[in-house]
This record gives sequence, structure tokens and C-alpha cells, in this order.
Amino acid sequence: MHAISSDPKATAVAKAQASSALQNIYLTLLSNVVIAVSLAILLYLDDGKTLIFQWLGAVIAMALLRAWWVSRMVSAGLERRDPQRVLRHLTVAAFASGLLWSAIPLAFWAFSEKQNIDYIAFIMAGTTTGAIIQSLACSRIGLAFGAPVMIATLVRMVVSGSGTGYIIALDAIFLTFMLFRAAVIGERSFITSQVTAFDATDLANSLADANSEVLNSNRALETLARADPLTGLANRSHFRDAAQAACSSGRGVAFVLCDIDSFKTINDTRGHDAGDRVIEAVANLLRAVCHADDLPVRLGGDEFIVLLQGDGVTERSLALAGRFTAALKAPLTIAGNALTMTCSIGIAAHEGGPIDVEDLFARADAALYHAKADGRACTRIFDARMHDQLALQRCIDLDLPQALAQGGLHVEFQPQVAMATGEAIGFETLLRWRHPKAGMIPPPDIVRAAIRLKLSDQLLSFIGERACALLRAVDHTNAAPVNVAINVSPRELSIHSPASILKDLADRYGVDPRRIEIEITEEALFDPKQCARELQRIDQFGFGLAIDDFGVGHTSITNLMTMELDTIKIDRSFVHGITANRQNQQLIAAIAAVARPLGHRIIAEGVETEDEAQALRMLGCSYGQGWLFGRPMVENEAVAWLTRSARPAVKSAG
Repeated sequence: MHAISSDPKATAVAKAQASSALQNIYLTLLSNVVIAVSLAILLYLDDGKTLIFQWLGAVIAMALLRAWWVSRMVSAGLERRDPQRVLRHLTVAAFASGLLWSAIPLAFWAFSEKQNIDYIAFIMAGTTTGAIIQSLACSRIGLAFGAPVMIATLVRMVVSGSGTGYIIALDAIFLTFMLFRAAVIGERSFITSQVTAFDATDLANSLADANSEVLNSNRALETLARADPLTGLANRSHFRDAAQAACSSGRGVAFVLCDIDSFKTINDTRGHDAGDRVIEAVANLLRAVCHADDLPVRLGGDEFIVLLQGDGVTERSLALAGRFTAALKAPLTIAGNALTMTCSIGIAAHEGGPIDVEDLFARADAALYHAKADGRACTRIFDARMHDQLALQRCIDLDLPQALAQGGLHVEFQPQVAMATGEAIGFETLLRWRHPKAGMIPPPDIVRAAIRLKLSDQLLSFIGERACALLRAVDHTNAAPVNVAINVSPRELSIHSPASILKDLADRYGVDPRRIEIEITEEALFDPKQCARELQRIDQFGFGLAIDDFGVGHTSITNLMTMELDTIKIDRSFVHGITANRQNQQLIAAIAAVARPLGHRIIAEGVETEDEAQALRMLGCSYGQGWLFGRPMVENEAVAWLTRSARPAVKSAG
């Protein structure tokens, strides 16, 4: 087997030449036989000799042999595998046939000495012309046949010795030159057209390949744009489009919103790589419990959502939440460690009719909030009670910016006193907002709305300014200096710097930062990595630090030994009925036993009776705050209350 050229263009051209030559060969052979028969009949009629029929038999045999060999090459597909070999075989066969035909003019005298050679020369030239015309794709095939025939014809003309023979020989030479030149030019034209076609095909294929690559890239980019890279679940963008279509369809639709409980603790204690493995594992569990028509989505962080559509979405959502909760009971193996995970789940289901996507998501978010508030690791479905709370939230969100800008909010101050003497040691700032339609709005709802609306820094500035104004007003009286406590939400520690805001206000009002105490809840201590920098600022600027509502969270009493605290505030839920609740008595006594040697001041909130105050003092709690000592008051009332106190106030240890 001959090797095929490594040049793809040369190979393609050779294949085209071989294919064209094979297509024309049968017609060429048929024409060759027909002309040979005609010539034999003419010569036989001229001189009556039968030798010409022997030549005719040889021509027919040659034609049959060539046809048989061509059929073998075609059946073997040789023109595709080795086109150059096909062209060589066709050229050799054409040359052999040409030698056979050249016997006519060279052996002319063997047939008749009287015969004029004119019409024989005409037949030879015509036969050669036909062979060349049929071989324009590959000129050497036509030339291989025509060259022996025309040379023999020209030689016969020259040796005829007549003037007519010379003239015809000159014409034949010119004709032969033109024929052979046309054959070469024809092959060049054929090759040029094939190369052009090859280039066009190659260009088309390249464009097709490029287009395919672009399409594949676009599909890959679209997949990336619509899928979460860590879990492979749909991402927020995909969810937004799918949810919009589902909520507009009029069919039933439900959102199942899931949040991994205590995920920040995993990130902080085990590292972000372990956190990613947890996210992947939870995503796989969520995918496994979803049905084919459900759309599980990772919204970001540790938050997931599942979109359900069709009939019975309420029951299906609850069933899905149940399956997911059950799947999470099996410990997850992360980096060789077994972790037991839980999720808080909020469900919002709408059984039919168009609904706004944001409205349905807000319902699911409200349900999730209640699941977390109810202790986490549980499922809550949006109901009528939540609907009323959501309506209130929207009302707050709508009106809070204007209320904050136009003075609709105000701050009240509740005294904190030494229960043994009644001496005032400070005030706690309490945020108030009487909404024109909803009435009094609880401070936590105001703070959460400010965080949602990205107004928490402005709200803290407003509260801090009123606190500084109170301290400056107290300094303009004869009363002894007191402290003021300001509540700060744990979430604020990660979105802006409360310490920096309050430090700027203290400098502007000329207030000693040591007279301002920042109150945070135990929740802030669950994310020490994120809050550490802000806690350092609080200490650096000289502010006091208090833990508010101690006892209702999960901080153990022994944790107090590792914290840089000034004040511990015992939640009112432990103070109410303290005289009869032995368990609460033991708790407060234990807190006092640990906190007092460390220099922590203990303030009990919600003290309303003398019996409660007496019991608290006996348990080691020296300071109190509640209606027994003073109700919350606006600034001028608080200053007046302080100045008319029967006993002079003492300066706090700060």
C-alpha cells in the first residue's frame, strides 16, 4: 500500500482526480471500442484483408481488461484510500492502449499501400482528442494514450514522402501541441477549482467548528451563570427566572426556605474548607429528597430554597421538609469528623392564582425567622399570624426612613440604681416610635427594619446623639455624673462600626467615652472572629461593655471568666417571681458568685416590687432597673428626676 500524502489539500485533489477519471473511464472505453470497430470496417472495405480484425480483437480485449481492473479498484475503494495509485494504474493502462492504437499508422502499409492516410490521421487525431477531453481532471492519463498515437501518426505522414503528407503533418503537429496544452491547462483549472472548493469547505468547517465552540462556550457560560459552582444546584439568578414564571402561571407554587443552623460556628472553628464540605453535603441531601419537578437552589452562603409547582404544594412542601429533616439526622462525615447538622425551615405556599415573587419570598423568610426564633432545627409554615406580622414589617419598612428623617422617633431613659441605697448610677436608652397606624413599635422591630433598609448607622447615630445630649444636660446641673447604656444589635457589629460612630459623637459633644456603656446580647459572642475587631475598638475607645439579657441565650456562666466585661444584665424573665422560684434564685446566685470577684457589675432588669429587690440583694445582685425605681422618661424628665432625687448620685466606676 502506497502512503497517502500528508498534505490534506494534495490528498483531496488526488481523490477528486481519481474519482473523476473513474467516472469517465467506462464512456472512454466504450468510445474507444466503437471507433476501433468503425476503423476496422473502413480498412477491411478498402483492402479486404482480415488482419485488421486481429487488431480489433486486441483493442476490445484491452478495453475489457481495463474495465475489469477499474471495477476492482472501485469495489476496493482504492480512490479514497490511495488515489495516487489509482491514477498511476489508469495512466499505465492508457499508455498500453495508446501503444496498441499506434500500430494502425505505423503498420499502415501492412494493410494497403494505395490507401490515402488522410482519414486515418483524422480518426487518430479525433480519438486522441476524445481521450484528452475525457481526462481533463488528470492530463497524464489522456497524454499517455494520445502521445503514442499522435507520434506514430506524425511519423507515418512524414515517411509518406508526399507534399500533402508534409502539410498535414505540420497541421497535426500544431493540433497535437494545442491538444496537449489544453490537457495541461484543463488539469490546472481542475486542480485550482478543487483547491478553491477545499479551502471553502475548510473555511466552512472552521467556521462551523468555531461556531460550535462558541455555542458550547455559551452553553457552558449559561450553565455557570445559572448554577452554583460549589454544589451544582441552581443559583439565585436561575431561581429568580424560574420563580417569576411559576408565580405568574396561576398554578400552585411554594417556596421551602432552608438555613443551616450554627453554620458560622463551623466556619470559625473548623475553617472555610470544612464549611464548603458541609454546604456540599447538605446540598446533596436536599437534591436527593427533591422530586424530579422540584427545583433545589442555593441562594448563597448556607441558605437554600426549593421551588415547587402544581397541585397540593402545601402538603408536598411539608413532606419535603420532613424528608430533609429526617435525612439530616444521620451525621455527616467532614474531614474525618462526624457532624450532626440541623436546619431551620420556613415554608410559604400559594395554592393557585398569580402572586408576586417578592411577596411569596417575604412570606417564606418570615416563616424561617419564626423557625429560628422558636429554637431552630424546626419547620414553620407561613400562617395568618405571620401574615399580620409581615404586614406590620412592611408598614415599618415603608415609614421608617421618613420617621427617622423627620423626628418621628424619640428616645426615653430608664434609671439604673443601687438597690441598697436608691442612688442612681445611670440610664438605659430605650428607642420609641408611635406609628400613626400600627401604634407603638417594639424597639427590636425598629432595629431589624433599619438593618434591612441599611439605615442602622443612622439609627445608632440618632440614639447616640440623644444619649450624649442627656449626659451634657446632666453635667449642666448639680447632679453627680452618671453613665448611659446604649443597646447595639449583634448584626451591627459586622455591617458598620458602632464604636466609631459613638466615639465621633462623644468627641463632638465633649463627653467622656467611659460614661457610655454599649450593651450587646449573648448572640454577638457566638461569632467572636467577626466581632473581635469591634470589641477591641470598644475597649480601645474606653467605652464600657455590657451583656444584655444574660441567661436567655447559650453562654455558660464559666464563659464570664474569659470575657472583658463591665456589666452583666440579668433578663427580666428571671426576675419576675424571683421570691418563689428556687431555680432562678440558684441561677442568679451562681452568676453573682462568678461575676463579683471578677469586678463585673450585675444589674437586674424588670424589678417591680420591694420583695423582688430584697431577694435580689440577698442573692448578690446589687443594682436594679425597673418600674420600682423609675419609669422610662424623655430627656428633660430624666434630668429633672435625677436632680430631685433624695440622695446624691454617685459616679459610676465606668
